[in-house]
Amino acid sequence: MKFTYTLFLLLALSAGAFAQSRTATVEYQKINRQAVVADIPFPEKTVRDAIDNKMEQMGYKGKENKGFVVYKGVHLPDLGSDSYDLYFSADKVSRKDKDNSTLTLMISKGFDAFVSDSSDSRVISNAKNYLDSIKNMIAAYDLELQITSQEDVVKKANKKYDNLVDDGNSLEKKRKNIEKDIADNKKDQASQQTEIEKQKQILETLRGKRKQ
Repeated sequence: MKFTYTLFLLLALSAGAFAQSRTATVEYQKINRQAVVADIPFPEKTVRDAIDNKMEQMGYKGKENKGFVVYKGVHLPDLGSDSYDLYFSADKVSRKDKDNSTLTLMISKGFDAFVSDSSDSRVISNAKNYLDSIKNMIAAYDLELQITSQEDVVKKANKKYDNLVDDGNSLEKKRKNIEKDIADNKKDQASQQTEIEKQKQILETLRGKRKQ
């Protein structure tokens, strides 16, 4: 996707800080159109999934269209009182930087009626604020993913512990059975030793009768 930014990045307040949302010119269907873009400190997949999840919660289903995911007829008070077609695209900042993304939003009032500063500056201004606020939504979505992932880790750890406990109980039962077998064996050895002595005594008695 070709981007020609119309505004320079705002100076970061601190190292690693991200600029506020800004306007850009995006080539779509071989026509340069105005869009709003924002730097998002999350991978592109996380950004796309977070937006798709949010839109689905609002009752809108996206459809792929020439590099954008389009949500038709969205009623979003943050943008304005009308219904809009929202064109979202998330791209990694660079090949080396896969942890940060550029989020692009084009807005149409239907068909080819894309919004620009010249046609509706209020919607464009609202779109900038919307993309700034959407960062918090994406961060919350990413946090939920981390929580769900960690819950799975904890579940697996608990399952492994439970299996080890079961194995330990089984080994303890085997140990007790072995100890009982050892004790019984010793008793049997003692009984057998007594029997041997008894039979030896009988043998000696019988041998003694030879001399008589």
